[in-house]
Amino acid sequence: MLHPFWLMVVPLMLFNPGEACALQVHGEPEGLYVHQIAHLHYIFALGYFYWDIRRTSFTGRGWGYLQMFCLLMTCWNLMAFIGHIAGAYLHPTSLVQKDHYLTTLLLEPFTLTKYIYYVTKLDHLIYVPAMFCLFIGLRSFYHSVAQEDLGGQR
Repeated sequence: MLHPFWLMVVPLMLFNPGEACALQVHGEPEGLYVHQIAHLHYIFALGYFYWDIRRTSFTGRGWGYLQMFCLLMTCWNLMAFIGHIAGAYLHPTSLVQKDHYLTTLLLEPFTLTKYIYYVTKLDHLIYVPAMFCLFIGLRSFYHSVAQEDLGGQR
């Protein structure tokens, strides 16, 4: 049975939330440093996971897709890492928002930094296939466990 304190506190939290403080904004340049370190940490974690799967010689369709996920996400992290660096070197007047915040234009003259920034904004072309590989891999694991359970019940 719930304590009366919790019966009072939970509804108050649900119906009078106040500020969630879900976003902590860091000033320049610490926020970028922490974010870039997180990308590097994720790259090393995915690299270790990929290496560990190869080292243990796991076989099967799911493990192959999981390895592909690791490779694609490593590429995505590198692309995002480079894009953040390129974005730091862009002059604020190089970008202009038109109509609404989803439409941002990159203004001329085009430089190598601007091209790199533009290409790295296409990171969804790597991220979406990576998520698809993760989905297919996990679904494959699920189906293999489900088949083992059905085989054991007969």
